[in-house]
Amino acid sequence: MRCKQSLGRSMEVTQEVATHQQPLSGLKVLDLSSGPAGGLATMVLADFGACVIRYADSEYEYQNDMPSAKMWLRGKAAGRDLEGDLLDADIVVISRPNGFPKMTHAYCKASNPALIYCDISAFGDDSTVPVDEGVVAAIAGRMQTLQGIVPNVGPHYAAVPVATHATAQNAVAGMLAAVFQRLSSGRGQKVSTCMLQGLMSYDQGQSLLLQLNLETPVDPSALPSLNYHPVQCADGKWLQLGNLLPHLLKNFMRVIGLEELFSELPENLETVRYRILETMQTKTCAQWMALFIADGDVAAHPYQSANDALKDPDMILNYHVVELNGIKQLGPLARLTRTPAKITTAAKSAGGFNWTPAVTATNDPALPLKGVVVLELASIIAAPLGTSYLAEMGARVIKVEPIGGDPYRNMLGGIGAVRCNQNKESICVDLKSAEGQQIVRRLASQADILIHNYRPGVPERLGFGYEAIEGINPQIIYLSANGYGTKGPSALRPSTHPIPGAAMGGALYQAGEIEHKLLDIAAVCATAKRLMAANELNPDPNTALVICASILLGLLGRESTGTGQQIFVDMFVANAYANFDDMIWYPKKADRPGLGEQLKGPYPLYRLYPAQTGWVFLGLKAAKEWRAFCALVDPSLASIEQPFNAENTNLASALTKLFATKPAVEWEMLLSANGIACVQADKHTLAEFFHSQCHDESKWMTKVSHDELGDYYRHKSIIDFEYGRTSLKAGVRAGVDGQQLLSDLGYKCDEIETLFTKNLLWSVDRA
Repeated sequence: MRCKQSLGRSMEVTQEVATHQQPLSGLKVLDLSSGPAGGLATMVLADFGACVIRYADSEYEYQNDMPSAKMWLRGKAAGRDLEGDLLDADIVVISRPNGFPKMTHAYCKASNPALIYCDISAFGDDSTVPVDEGVVAAIAGRMQTLQGIVPNVGPHYAAVPVATHATAQNAVAGMLAAVFQRLSSGRGQKVSTCMLQGLMSYDQGQSLLLQLNLETPVDPSALPSLNYHPVQCADGKWLQLGNLLPHLLKNFMRVIGLEELFSELPENLETVRYRILETMQTKTCAQWMALFIADGDVAAHPYQSANDALKDPDMILNYHVVELNGIKQLGPLARLTRTPAKITTAAKSAGGFNWTPAVTATNDPALPLKGVVVLELASIIAAPLGTSYLAEMGARVIKVEPIGGDPYRNMLGGIGAVRCNQNKESICVDLKSAEGQQIVRRLASQADILIHNYRPGVPERLGFGYEAIEGINPQIIYLSANGYGTKGPSALRPSTHPIPGAAMGGALYQAGEIEHKLLDIAAVCATAKRLMAANELNPDPNTALVICASILLGLLGRESTGTGQQIFVDMFVANAYANFDDMIWYPKKADRPGLGEQLKGPYPLYRLYPAQTGWVFLGLKAAKEWRAFCALVDPSLASIEQPFNAENTNLASALTKLFATKPAVEWEMLLSANGIACVQADKHTLAEFFHSQCHDESKWMTKVSHDELGDYYRHKSIIDFEYGRTSLKAGVRAGVDGQQLLSDLGYKCDEIETLFTKNLLWSVDRA
């Protein structure tokens, strides 16, 4: 069958539709990586049909010494003939540094010119630091960013491994985009990403605020907003509220019986806060949740651990949990309705769809997604940020906004919206009008991908539900992103970032020991501050990365079957993947280690220490690293037994005394120069790190020009491709491309002007 001509790329597909064929069937992947970043990336490929053959790296195999390795090693075969497998492999995944010195990109390319070579590192191609979450988080300032959860004790250990999650998802997206391009170009290439690029996703406009001199200090004494307040229930359990918009807060107050107090905000804020906290202690957590679920318009969820999340009804009913050989673990990254995942312990076959291109290799310098058209009907952060990553890979992204623009443009000075809407075009239409709905359908008829984050049922009411769009464009890849998934008790409920933060275990782990006996209101407020400080802003970026990778799975599914499909992604599964280290259960599995009273880290050899001045993070994971450390700084330390025991208080005490003898900067110079992972952790926050990179020689930031803000530095791409360079642009302003887009669709000038006059079409330029 032949695809219709679109605004972008046209293609020819001759295969019959193969219902339930996996999107990556036939791909042969060699996994030479060590640790969770590469392991999770190749696990996703295996889940969706790729034949993954793993070659263990004896030098760095210790990086797989984690309980969750039982999950990320699923669906992979043990390799026996690396040179032979290399000749017909489609993808090689390697982490840097490694014990495969021969397996460079140049060597692999010479053996197999069509190969996709994925290089994963901590800080880039020349990185000698292993791909390690703690070290990267400390160097980049993530630990310093978290200071204040426990007051006045310096930086805190970053508990949720978001850099690893981001790197894994970026690797998946990069590899699949390169395969997608290879189908038309016939050419292999190198794909590179690093953990520092992964952390770009978590700088949500803060470095831009620093450039504009607009950042205001955070008041450590400030209580959470009522919209996002943690509250304690009658049984001592804690609930996280997520009622971002005013109507949701009003709904919450109505359900708990305090609707009459809504009119007293914001004048009598503290009085209303006291009444809310007092009222929440009159019912148990389960009783309140039953009321909220029955109402359907309140965003709230209990704080729970990652292991608790494996038993959460919304996780189970949305297929986010599977059990293999008695091990409960994460299910598929996304639900693809026509080319679904099939999770197995055994590796998939290398046979199946022929991915070898039938064309001569070309030297086209284009990025992988050139010609792919994305229609975005989404707001706030997660989905818009995800589509911005598609734009960085060459896709054309058209953002459809309501009249007046995405509500996020009016929050926090609009800086976050600038971050989420880079490299896009924008049109603002009245989606409730027949004219606006017709515009959306005409745009969708010429698109490859449609992404929205409306709650179930809303797109159908607005005329762009899946059935309606599939009817005019059968090859559309239609991704729905919501909070909880579409099949559980919370399917129709609203969600915002603190909800999955609390529900998937990350916030509770980051907060440390929280009191669960019933507290007085003053103590509730103090604990709420701690919980909210720990419930950081990572759930939206975590979801954006999964959205991006899932779209690439859909694109390759279309290439193999000749048809589009509906894809479901939700914040629960995305943030479960971000908490992968504890999102697994089997008999006698060890619990996540505690972080200590001051949240400094899980083990004596993997934690923060105060230096003479400043703080250091020590990140030793292997016995050889410990021996090298002792030989360099104090040979007597080698006599301490069981150095990797989390409860070794003698070792923690000895190291505390040792690090107090020199400034942090000196410890870093001494130890890092000798290949030992010990770095200063309080040099800057994450935003300050990227702000320090705002110069023309930076590897991580580049200058762009914005119509209102002028020149500013934005992050470079999260993935680097051997061929093609992104023309990185500033954030698009609301509606500025509407006239041109309608003209391209065949609307006449007077028709367009009438739409503007009737306020069915809107642009900030004409406001």
